[in-house]
Amino acid sequence: MTHLIFLPLFVKIRTNIDIGFWILKVFINVPWWYLAFNRMISPFLTQRTKSKFVYAKFTVVDAVTDVTIKPATKHTVELPIIEKCNMVWELRVVGWDVNYGAEFVPAAEDGYTVIVSKTRKVSSVDETVISDSFKTGEPGKVVLTIDNQTSKKKKLLYRSKTKAYHD
Repeated sequence: MTHLIFLPLFVKIRTNIDIGFWILKVFINVPWWYLAFNRMISPFLTQRTKSKFVYAKFTVVDAVTDVTIKPATKHTVELPIIEKCNMVWELRVVGWDVNYGAEFVPAAEDGYTVIVSKTRKVSSVDETVISDSFKTGEPGKVVLTIDNQTSKKKKLLYRSKTKAYHD
């Protein structure tokens, strides 16, 4: 089953000078006709516009990792990045009612941590699967944080993909 998921992702740039926001569109498991349509219109888009789109196709072959999160604990998942790439991930917590956040931690000691997704409360009515992405030009890791503040244990299911890119 394919779904068209359109997720605007706002990333705040943290420097001495406030540069502003990047807007990135993430498309996950889109139907075949959308990819064909995009190929038809892409010659008319600028390189700057094209760089704001990320496509990820997860299949049943892609492995899913499951972890049990104990009651009243915070669990972190580290997704390593060894080269310039687009990293895309999906996660689901069975039972929800947790706090979710994501950040990029560069391998360089003098680098800045970038908040990919601000920590927020996620309940079962908000969304069944969280899909997110991050584009980086340096090695490091994406750290997903799931905070289970309830008295029940939860099951976390997640998977990720990387796609290298060249300037």
